[in-house]
Amino acid sequence: MAETSESASRLQGAEEFECEHTELEDESVGDVSAREVIVKQGSVHDIYEADVVTITQGGVNTIEAKTVTVNQGGVMQVNADALDLKQGGILRAEAERVEVTQGGIGLVQAESVELNAGGAGAIVGTTIGVQAGGAQYMLARESIRVEQGGAVLMAAPRIEVENGGAVLLIAREVHGNVRTMFDRRGALIFGLAAGIVMGLIARSKRR
Repeated sequence: MAETSESASRLQGAEEFECEHTELEDESVGDVSAREVIVKQGSVHDIYEADVVTITQGGVNTIEAKTVTVNQGGVMQVNADALDLKQGGILRAEAERVEVTQGGIGLVQAESVELNAGGAGAIVGTTIGVQAGGAQYMLARESIRVEQGGAVLMAAPRIEVENGGAVLLIAREVHGNVRTMFDRRGALIFGLAAGIVMGLIARSKRR
């Protein structure tokens, strides 16, 4: 009953945009729900239950959609199947696939992450690819591939680095030329601390 009331309250407070297509230009509105949402140089509080969302030089608090494209815009949080960020910024993103080009993300959690000339605070995924970019932390369940980039911490079963480095690297397989700073004892201490921190981040996300 509480969930029904909450949903009804949210719909009552939303803008009347529950339709197939909504395009906003130089406008500031509240919540938006539509199959396709396009925002140009405007701002929206929340966009939810959408198939396709495109933000160009605009700002949004939260986006929930299947496909999200952000060009020179800013978003606090994105939940999507596919996210494409170009020359913009996102505080937190969770998706199946994430591509970043000349942009920045605070925390990204995805199956596949591709970072091109961009930066991130922390990347958690299955496979991570970085070209001319970097992150503070990169944690992958399968592999990390870096060309001309680096991180404070890289951890994955397989890591391949060309012209890059890490303060600490943890992997079963390492390929390429990678520079590290810690010896084995320092790596163990740092790795335990980093693991605790990332575990807390993951737990807070689940809650």
